[in-house]
Amino acid sequence: MSNTNLPKSTMLEKIMYGFGDIGANLCWSFMAMYVTLYYTDNVGVSAAVAGTMMLVARFLDGITDIIGAYLIEKIHFRSGKIRPWIMISAPLLAIGLYLSFHVPADLSIQSKTIYIFATYTFTAAIAFTIYNLAFSSILNLMSLDPDDRSNAAVVGRIVTTIGLSVVSYVSPLLLAFWGGEKSTGAWSNISTLYAVLCFLIVFAMGYLIKEKERPADSSEPGDTENPAKKEKMSVLVKAVLGTKYTWILFAIFTSFYLYFGVAGVRVYFYRDVIGNFAVYGTVSLMYSLCRLPGFAVMPFIFKKMGQRNAVMAGLVISIVSNIVMFLFPRSLAVAMTTNVTMSLGMVPLLASVFVYVANLIDYIYTTKHVRAEGFVAMTSSIGTKVGTGIGSAAVGWGLSMIGYNGAAETQSAATQNGIVFLTAGIPAILAAVLLILVFMWRLESKKSGE
Repeated sequence: MSNTNLPKSTMLEKIMYGFGDIGANLCWSFMAMYVTLYYTDNVGVSAAVAGTMMLVARFLDGITDIIGAYLIEKIHFRSGKIRPWIMISAPLLAIGLYLSFHVPADLSIQSKTIYIFATYTFTAAIAFTIYNLAFSSILNLMSLDPDDRSNAAVVGRIVTTIGLSVVSYVSPLLLAFWGGEKSTGAWSNISTLYAVLCFLIVFAMGYLIKEKERPADSSEPGDTENPAKKEKMSVLVKAVLGTKYTWILFAIFTSFYLYFGVAGVRVYFYRDVIGNFAVYGTVSLMYSLCRLPGFAVMPFIFKKMGQRNAVMAGLVISIVSNIVMFLFPRSLAVAMTTNVTMSLGMVPLLASVFVYVANLIDYIYTTKHVRAEGFVAMTSSIGTKVGTGIGSAAVGWGLSMIGYNGAAETQSAATQNGIVFLTAGIPAILAAVLLILVFMWRLESKKSGE
């Protein structure tokens, strides 16, 4: 139940929570969708090399996640514990995006491989790590009321979805306007534009969102002004790793972002299987926009069905949609229809996933009497990195295994069938894994001290 005495977020903060994530995704989602295509078709690096490089870079994230979580717990700025890190991440994300899509053309293949490894690693393991740790943690401090957090998460998702819908639709058009996906200038122009916007929007989010102070409660032994700062690292680590829900949260984030990580193959699906690259922007727009009514009714559905039941029902819809797409891959009508239904199916989890982080932070505080925002966020961040890393690598490795040729105008039938499996078969399996994990997640029914 909501506690009206607890500090809540303002509507501006709710909007900025989503708007700022648009800025970050101008960097990260754009890279997830297009960087493999840029590497294979423009830079000339093989899909297998690109995939391996991405996976290695993402596992390095595990080290930076630990360092980042430690710094968040130990360094406290006057302006807050979390929001300064969001502002710090803004220029880093912009620089990473710009450099990643500006591979010097006069380098050898070996030098290009080193360059993309260095720039991709910087973007993923440093810039996005700082942002993601901060973004995962800020909801818990932006609002202290559980119901208000859920509403903030929903409003944030609606704003993010609107923004990313525009970006998804506009990106192919901008690429075509500047010369197409084979043009170096097109990638240079669009990445520069998005880098500038990314910096401005993410910085604004960090500047405008305020952290709320937790009311003093003498009945809670761990409740101090900066409890995490006074706790030993060993106590924090033990508290976080000592609950099974930390490991379930890690698995949920890994599978969730692996699901969306393999979505990078969709650009190949619409170009090489459906045969229409231009329709990719329209389909991406539909994929995002159809979520808006879903997000709008989520608070009502959560109250009627329960958050966990709603998420599981949505995952079943996503599984069925991917199976249908797998069975009828060359029909544009089927592709567009299932695109809508699978998108709607993921809405409950999209609206809930960062609430899980906040709920786990509260659960550890209630049962262990320590606040460990940074280390819980580290759990979700590592899961995010591992999931997207394996997803990106799977796209590269998968394309290599099925014989994808970036120089060919038309891919073979076997290669097209392989692209279909990567596009619909793997997501169906991952949605089933998520269904099992969410079934195991029972925190929403846990009572204080239980």
